[in-house]
Amino acid sequence: MTDYIVISLKHTKRRHKAITLWRSDDRGYCWKMESAGIYSEERILEHLGYYNSGCSNIAVPLSLMPFLVDDVEYDTKEFGVCLPNNAATWKKLLASVIRPTQYPSHPEYPGSRRTKEAA
Repeated sequence: MTDYIVISLKHTKRRHKAITLWRSDDRGYCWKMESAGIYSEERILEHLGYYNSGCSNIAVPLSLMPFLVDDVEYDTKEFGVCLPNNAATWKKLLASVIRPTQYPSHPEYPGSRRTKEAA
């Protein structure tokens, strides 16, 4: 079985330099990969609407991470191995979700279109 990382669209904002990840056991959020939770395929599939809704969260394979991570200044003068919050990273993440999502995904990253609510 494949292991997964859960990405939070809800908690990743346009101003963030790194994409927000879930910690293990649904216990909060982080930016650095070393702090991210690793979720089993079985657990994700049992609660697919929770972990992979599309509008709030997506589940992507852990095996994809080495190809996407970079050293990012995720907070003022604090660096770590993170997923950069940019169009290229989001495109690869959204193409790799565990299953099609129930709702469309609209990630926020520098340069992305603003939603109508934010306008």
